[in-house]
Amino acid sequence: MPSRGQTIKTATDVRLTLLRPMVTRRYELALDHEVCCGCGTCATVCPKEAITLTDAEVVDGRLQVRPRVDIDADKCVYCGECVAMCPTHALSITVNGEPEVPVIKGKAFPMLVRRMSVNQAVLEQAPTADYIDNCPSGALSGEILRDAHAQVTGVRDVKLDRGVCYNCTRCMEEGPAGGFEIVKPYQGRIELDVARCPAGCQACADACPTHAIIYDGQHVSVDERFCIYCGVCERVCPVPGAIRSVRTGYLHMPVESAAWTQALDRLVSYREAVREYAVKAQLKRRDMVVRALLGGDESNA
Repeated sequence: MPSRGQTIKTATDVRLTLLRPMVTRRYELALDHEVCCGCGTCATVCPKEAITLTDAEVVDGRLQVRPRVDIDADKCVYCGECVAMCPTHALSITVNGEPEVPVIKGKAFPMLVRRMSVNQAVLEQAPTADYIDNCPSGALSGEILRDAHAQVTGVRDVKLDRGVCYNCTRCMEEGPAGGFEIVKPYQGRIELDVARCPAGCQACADACPTHAIIYDGQHVSVDERFCIYCGVCERVCPVPGAIRSVRTGYLHMPVESAAWTQALDRLVSYREAVREYAVKAQLKRRDMVVRALLGGDESNA
């Protein structure tokens, strides 16, 4: 019988839980393997190196087994950093049965900007409901309206589950114009070198949680609008350098803490971030010069 304060680890094919019953606080960390994409963000951010991943299994160009997360019960301190940064909400933590992320509650980590809004009036008038089925996380639901010929005329009472949404912006980009407003908290860049891809390989498309990578029968391609820069594509790719996912920053609420600074050191490629901002600054200066040459710079008017 485990003593009070000793972690109880339970692992099944679909769920991993760590339970630590203390005198006044009961911590439970849970991982949903079916929701986890195997990106490894949790392992990267963990300050105690308590999280590990198995290797992906790719057979004949198809992903057979995605990377699988394991958590060392002796190392985990239930800080919640992995929960705060998980892009697919596969991890959760409760304290005394209530959802809580200790590093956010203690203001050591910021809340990521995950702004989401739904315009019901627009969606009720739009003759489509494809965006519900196309949502990669299953976050959308609603009452589909049809005419006498069973044709879709709109959707009533659209609900967006914020605890499930990946903020990939697919509904906003592909759904009715003005129906959704989604802010993606992830910043980065993804690069694909198709020349290096093995013939017929689509492991990255199989692994992508937002379906930002697609396979057309001959080649894979990336629609970066939907990428959340989790990096699972690069993790499962059998050829080093064929695909590269770079995280350059996050949109988040203000916070100043050593824990957040250290987390960013592990999560963000500062070299790439500096490069990205330098390019943007160069483009801004170029635009200013062009406006001046065209007589559009009001400061010279």
